[in-house]
Amino acid sequence: MRSFRNPAIESLLALILLFVLWEMGVHISGVPSFILPAPSEVFEAMLPHMSVLWRHSMVTLGGTLLSLVLGAGLGMLAGLAIGYSPGVSRLLYPILGGLHALPMSAFIPIFVVWFGTGMFPKVLAGLLIAFFPVTVNVVTGLRTIESELWEMLRTIGATRAQIFRKIGVPNTLPYFSASLKVAVAGAFIGNVVGEMIAAGSGLGYVLILSTNGMNMPLAFAALSILLLFGVALFTVFDTLERFIAPWAFRKLTD
Repeated sequence: MRSFRNPAIESLLALILLFVLWEMGVHISGVPSFILPAPSEVFEAMLPHMSVLWRHSMVTLGGTLLSLVLGAGLGMLAGLAIGYSPGVSRLLYPILGGLHALPMSAFIPIFVVWFGTGMFPKVLAGLLIAFFPVTVNVVTGLRTIESELWEMLRTIGATRAQIFRKIGVPNTLPYFSASLKVAVAGAFIGNVVGEMIAAGSGLGYVLILSTNGMNMPLAFAALSILLLFGVALFTVFDTLERFIAPWAFRKLTD
């Protein structure tokens, strides 16, 4: 029996369940609103500030998407170069592995010294965080080509470039599309942390201002919008993954 799955509906139901449990938990436990406000209080705090929150939300979303596009594009190119050339792989892959172990958001204060405050430091941090999972997954996709298939194609006269173009690149698509879900989260984190440290706009900036002023309902309003953005972006790229590489998915059954 074929089962019907709609990622958007599933995500919406999960969010509704989360907010219902949150509301019930606050009322049952009696936690003060200055510690943990209920979703109803958060919504009340959002209403007078909707225009401001919308403006800051668009700043965060725009920076995140810019970081993702640049990071994923550069990551794809780097992954293809490393997977294609053994020399490039030996030179760059260990260095990238070492850099990946560093917390990229910790570079934001350095970026501020280099480039000043504003949008650039946070977009650059988001770009770097998004870059690494894409690069690693593309390289993995190229390295999972069966050696028997590779040797057979070389035997019948296929060049390395032809094998790379006809077999290697399509083989990376499931890995690339899966890495986008990780990359978008990284781009999101880099931008929000950058707004908290070095920007005068965005939801991260709202979060810092509201917590400094002990306005917890407004702080959780910013967090709730960030949660909605995170779920929406993950759902979009989860759905996109099924279009980019549909052959990589099996049908789910009950």
